[in-house]
Amino acid sequence: MSFHLDATYGKQSVPVFKVVKHGKKHTVIDMQVKIMLEGNVKDSWLTGENHQIVPTETQKNTCYALALQTDFDCAEDYGIALGNDMLARHKHIDRVKLEIAEKKWDRVKVFGSEHNHSFQCAKDATKNTCFVEVTRHGATVSSGVCDVNLMKTTQSGFKGFIQDKYTNLQPVGAGSSSPDRIMCTQLTTNWKFSRKPASGYAVANKAIFQTLLENWAGPPEDGRFSKSVQETAYIMATAVLDQFPEVESVYLATPNIHHYTYPLEQFGMKNPNVVFQSTDCHTTASGRIETRVSRTRSKL
Repeated sequence: MSFHLDATYGKQSVPVFKVVKHGKKHTVIDMQVKIMLEGNVKDSWLTGENHQIVPTETQKNTCYALALQTDFDCAEDYGIALGNDMLARHKHIDRVKLEIAEKKWDRVKVFGSEHNHSFQCAKDATKNTCFVEVTRHGATVSSGVCDVNLMKTTQSGFKGFIQDKYTNLQPVGAGSSSPDRIMCTQLTTNWKFSRKPASGYAVANKAIFQTLLENWAGPPEDGRFSKSVQETAYIMATAVLDQFPEVESVYLATPNIHHYTYPLEQFGMKNPNVVFQSTDCHTTASGRIETRVSRTRSKL
């Protein structure tokens, strides 16, 4: 009997923190790195011989060495440099995959001015993410954010869905007993670049995320009515592709965070959709919508 082996190995959860100093003004880059190597490494699995193995502790040390040796302002450029270094020094490795989460630190404001070297970060701060794959033919980069809670307190509905003998969900929208609802999600999203943005990854990523937020919400005064999370996710993704030609595809995961109108009528009180019981999409059964929109390429 014959078998096929796919083998990869590396180091996960490597915390790399760098302070970039430009005179008195400092910037912090707070990353957690996962690095995985592929190539001519199978002997360790097949025979127990480790002559092809770069120890994972060595990989960890390399993460710190490259953070010192490389000038970068974002995880994407750091990841490309790290991958290229591994390939340059280890000829039997042909692919380096990196997943990097970057925690966001904001400058403290003192008397209305941003501080040069004092920062604040919430316990559950928004994390920027990137996925970098480096081969001997070049690098591919996807950037994104994870676990961003988004909410609309009105201008959302859901109706016209299939109703079979097990359906008890009530429609929401014009013509129904409930005209609108809270729409809430914990967004995880990433976008794949076909080339490095002219403005650099950090600037482009900030603009792309702002575009996603603008199309989730709609105009500031009245917003935009969402017929479904699915519709809104598609609008968000296509807006990015329309505005950023260097983006090849956009992925969004948008699980529902339900808010149920609490039945205060049982106590003789009318609740005009202002008091709710919230849920947690990780511990409560909830809908999950995943959307990936890519550019179509001409066959010519």
